[in-house]
Amino acid sequence: MFLDNELIPHIGKTGKMLGTVITKIFKDKNINLSREQFVVLKILSEKDGQQQQNLAFITECDKTSLSRLISNMEKKKLISRKSSSIDKRIKNVYLTTYGKNIFKTTFPIVKQTIGYLQKGISNEDLKTCIATIEKIQLNINKEHLFKL
Repeated sequence: MFLDNELIPHIGKTGKMLGTVITKIFKDKNINLSREQFVVLKILSEKDGQQQQNLAFITECDKTSLSRLISNMEKKKLISRKSSSIDKRIKNVYLTTYGKNIFKTTFPIVKQTIGYLQKGISNEDLKTCIATIEKIQLNINKEHLFKL
């Protein structure tokens, strides 16, 4: 079949499958969290108080979709938004105590799932795969920037 021997479709399919697995695991454990919400929690756990605009860039999510995601997370009391003291138009996003607790609960689940899914893959193969995917990402960035 067309593109069967190309890497990109396999990466896309794997990403979708991983999203489905993570969503199912959260649902089975009665954790009301989407994969995208988990990613935002992870980013904020590493550096809390990110500007909403920075989150859009880091997550590679358009501003409208991220705004909706952030609003939903705010309704769930996972995060809070506060205006910057320097510029009131800038909103900084912070983890709430509840958000921190949800992240502490879900991070080991995601880590264990990734470990299970990578079972049987050598460290050398993982490094090669990561390096290859990073080259593709670099090519995408170059191509995208070239056309702007």
